Amino acid sequence: MKVFDDIIGYNKYLNLANPPHPLMDSRVCKESIPNFPQSSKEIQVNLYRISLKKNFTGDIKYGSKKYNTKNGLLLFREPAQIVSWESLTFWDGYSFVFHPDLIRKHPVAHKVKQYKYFSYEVKDALFLTPEEEETITWLFTKIHQELLTHKSNANQDVILSLLNVVLTYAELFYERQFREVSTQFISIASKVKVLLQSHYNNLSQPVQNIPTVSSIAQKLHLSPNYLTDLIRSETGKSTIALIHEFVTEQAEILLLQTDMNISDIAYQLGFDNVPYFSRLFKKVKGVSPNEIRNQGKG
Repeated sequence: MKVFDDIIGYNKYLNLANPPHPLMDSRVCKESIPNFPQSSKEIQVNLYRISLKKNFTGDIKYGSKKYNTKNGLLLFREPAQIVSWESLTFWDGYSFVFHPDLIRKHPVAHKVKQYKYFSYEVKDALFLTPEEEETITWLFTKIHQELLTHKSNANQDVILSLLNVVLTYAELFYERQFREVSTQFISIASKVKVLLQSHYNNLSQPVQNIPTVSSIAQKLHLSPNYLTDLIRSETGKSTIALIHEFVTEQAEILLLQTDMNISDIAYQLGFDNVPYFSRLFKKVKGVSPNEIRNQGKG
């Protein structure tokens, strides 16, 4: 698998000219995409990339569904992510690529690490409203003009300040999207609970493992981080907290309604470490498994 650690090598692979600045590049998508290889095996790109995609033709796959939208999408990629494509999809907009060294000593680096959307998958894109698209387009245009005009002498403080505004708006726009998802569709927390109920549908039979955030996210066609941000927006809790609450509720049922010993209950629920099960139970419930059982006998 090819690995790209700098923009020059990455641009060469995409049949693009050298970047105007060694640590960053801005491209107009409709001018650049026709140069791309028609298909690509998996490559690892150790760069940050933010893409504003506009004016799609046809359907866009988003999660397990396809959408037809006239509005723009905002996509984020962090270093070390693996990408590939089988055929090109054409769109308008901008793509801003930058090396980690560009932000290493700048306050914006903290925001990049703080915002989880850099680790979202393509299917977790930010769908922009027309007003949001107009705002983001203006910011990308300013970044592009600064790089195009001054090239290697481009003012990094100006560009990083604009980048900071893009990231701040993206966080706000994602919060809006999370709210809309939770009101337009079945509660995401309810969907998680249904999957957990299916996993533990028969407490008389042991399960092989405890559901993980990744396994739940995969079944919901979401990335783990995107799922957790949706859950947190809806409930104020993390996905793993919902899983732990559900599992300890099943444990409490077995403690109160059966004579199974604590070790057997732990294994029944997918735990392979009984002390960990006991610690988790006490952390969630505030009392130990033995105390719950004794309360039931009282």
